[in-house]
Amino acid sequence: MAAAAALIVGVGIGFLVSRAVNGPASAEAPTSIDVPAAALKMWYPPVQEFENEGGALDDERFDGLMATLDEAMTAGETLADIERSIEPNVQGFFRRIANAELSAAQTERASAYLTGLVDRHPEHESVIDRQVSMLGIYGPAYPVMPSFMTSVRSHVYPDGLYPPDGVFDDAWIDRMLASFDAMLELPETVNDFEREGRHLLRGLTQRLQYGRINDEQTERVLAHLDGFAQKHPELADVVDDRRHYVKYLLTGRVAQSTMGEDLDGIEFALEEYRGKIVVLVFSGEWCGPCRGEYPFHRFAMEQYKDYEVVFLGVNSDADPEVILASKARGEAPDYRTWWDGHSQPDAEIAATKGPIATSWEVFGWPTIYVLDQDGAIVHINKRGGDLLATLDDMVADIRRARAEQALALETDEDEEASESPNENQ
Repeated sequence: MAAAAALIVGVGIGFLVSRAVNGPASAEAPTSIDVPAAALKMWYPPVQEFENEGGALDDERFDGLMATLDEAMTAGETLADIERSIEPNVQGFFRRIANAELSAAQTERASAYLTGLVDRHPEHESVIDRQVSMLGIYGPAYPVMPSFMTSVRSHVYPDGLYPPDGVFDDAWIDRMLASFDAMLELPETVNDFEREGRHLLRGLTQRLQYGRINDEQTERVLAHLDGFAQKHPELADVVDDRRHYVKYLLTGRVAQSTMGEDLDGIEFALEEYRGKIVVLVFSGEWCGPCRGEYPFHRFAMEQYKDYEVVFLGVNSDADPEVILASKARGEAPDYRTWWDGHSQPDAEIAATKGPIATSWEVFGWPTIYVLDQDGAIVHINKRGGDLLATLDDMVADIRRARAEQALALETDEDEEASESPNENQ
C-alpha cells in the first residue's frame, strides 16, 4: 500500500508539473520539476501526533522514529539519489521531535546515528554535518516545527535566487509556479497542509523579490494565488497578504501608500515625494548594522543635495527620544523620519512591529528600498558602497535624460526659427 501510495503521488506530481509547465509556458521552460524521490513518500507518522508533545518523548515512540529514519535512509530511492535525499529524510525526523524534550540518551543516539552516516556516505560529509549541527536547535530552546519546504526547495525551485540580469523571464515564472504546485502535492505537505501551505505561499512570493517582474507576470502570479484561494479557502487570509506583497513590495511595482507622523509629530505621506528618488530606510538605534549605514547615508545626502534624491527613515526604537537624541548628537543622519516604534515590554522586539514596518513586511534590519521618481521600487537592500553606486547611476540617468530633452528642445527651436519668414525681407 505504501509503495502504491508513493506511485500515485509521483504520477500526480508528474501530471501536475507537466500541465503547469507545458501549458502557456514559453518554449524555454523546463519540462519537469525535479523533486527528490525520497520526498515523494510519507515515511513518518503524521506530525499531528507529535506537535503537542511537550515534555519528554517516551522511548517507545523515539525508537519508532529512529527505526523509520533508518528505513528512509536505507531505502532504494534514497540510495539512488543520496545527496538530495539526506535532508528531506532527516528533516522529516526533526519535524517529529521539534516539540519534544529529548533525554540526553536519546539525543546521543540521534547524534550518533547521524554522525555514522558519514562513514556510509563520506562523499556527502558536509550535508550530513549540517544536519548534525541542527539536531540541538530543536526542543525546549526552540520548540518550533520546521517547514518541510526548506528541505526540498533548493532542488525544486530554479537554481539560485537571482535571475539573469536581475529580470524574471516568462520561463522562470513558469518554473516557479509549477514548482509551487508540485510542492503542494508532496505527502508531508498534504499531511500538514495549513502550516506547510502558509510556508509555501510566503516562499513563492518572497523569491519574486530577487528580480524585476513585469505587469503581465504580476497578473499571472496574482491569478495563480486566486486559484489557490478558491481551492483552499482556509488559507484565504494568507493569500490576501501575499497578493498585497506581490502588488506593492516587489521590484518594479509602485510602492504602497504610506503615512504616519514624523519625529516632530507632523503627519506626512510617502507620496509627497513623488518626482524624487527616495531612499526609504527601516532602522533603529538598537540595531548595530543600521548604525553602520549612517556614514554612507550622510555622504549620499551631501553628494546628491542638488539633485532629486531624498532619504526617509522609518524608526523602530521603543522611545522616539532615542533617535531624536542621536540626530541631535550628529550620529544619526538628519533626514525626515517616521517614528514607528512601540513602548511595550520587550520593546526591542515589539518596537519593530509598528504599522509601517508590518505593512512593508520588514523582518531584517536595516531594510532599504530605493524608489524611482514615479514611486516604483527599483532596488531592495542596497547597502554601503552598493547604495552609493546605485544612486550615482540613477542620478546619471536623470541628468542624461534632461540633457537629451534640452537638446531636443533646442533643435525644435532652431527648426522653428529656420522655417519662420525673415522680417527684413
